[in-house]
Amino acid sequence: MATVRVNGVDLWYEFNGTGETVVQIGGAVSGHEGYATITPGLSQHYRVLDYDHRGYGLSSRPKQRYTLETWSNDLASLMDALGIDKAHIHGGSMGSFIALDFAARYPEKTEKLLMGAGAVAKCDSMSIYMFRIWQHVASAYGAVSEELATELLTKAFSRRFLDEAGPDLLTETLGVLQRNTETEVFIDACQAMIDTDVRPILSSVTAPALVMCGAEDILTPLDAGPDGAGARYVAEHLPNGRLEVFERSGHGHYVEEMERSVQVIVDFLAS
Repeated sequence: MATVRVNGVDLWYEFNGTGETVVQIGGAVSGHEGYATITPGLSQHYRVLDYDHRGYGLSSRPKQRYTLETWSNDLASLMDALGIDKAHIHGGSMGSFIALDFAARYPEKTEKLLMGAGAVAKCDSMSIYMFRIWQHVASAYGAVSEELATELLTKAFSRRFLDEAGPDLLTETLGVLQRNTETEVFIDACQAMIDTDVRPILSSVTAPALVMCGAEDILTPLDAGPDGAGARYVAEHLPNGRLEVFERSGHGHYVEEMERSVQVIVDFLAS
């Protein structure tokens, strides 16, 4: 198991494949496991760096307040420690929040920017209420609980996929939570997304950017309410943004449309 010490914590990391480097930033639930369906395909074309951000998975989980800035600064230090001057930065779900924050703070380290599973610039009231429900459920039952896992599934996938996946998906989700998440960190992660408003910095992110969103994503939607800014807004307000919609997916298009997700990413990076 490879770890490196950065900013006072140990971060777990793993390389797969060869070529240009694609760094993948984990989400609020699953750490590096959120890319388990697409890393094998991407690593046939690129050198993929998966890692667990601070507070998740196999990395250190200190008791502290967790913010996008903390995670962005850790990634910059991780890249320095591993001798990576510049890379394609790929974030899914909460990882897309971090990826956008990172690209704004560290443009010199960002080659191309990829944001999946519904990148938003600002949550609308509906998304904020959903994240607050997650916080309440985690506070009441713990992050590793059937109650939270059930709630997460209703926001992560389309109705069609949940019907087809069956009850085993709940057991798998509990396993992901057990391996990756702690209650206090999860609650902070939800708050970081609630508080985020990166609309003012979008014009300063000049890296070519791919914004991916499932058409049935209700958590971080294609089009937010008037108080928010959804995935379409992000793509339209980035100087070099492009939008890709996955018509058969909810939030989890890396799982629901795995092969197409890989192909879209590979095509974008090769363009």
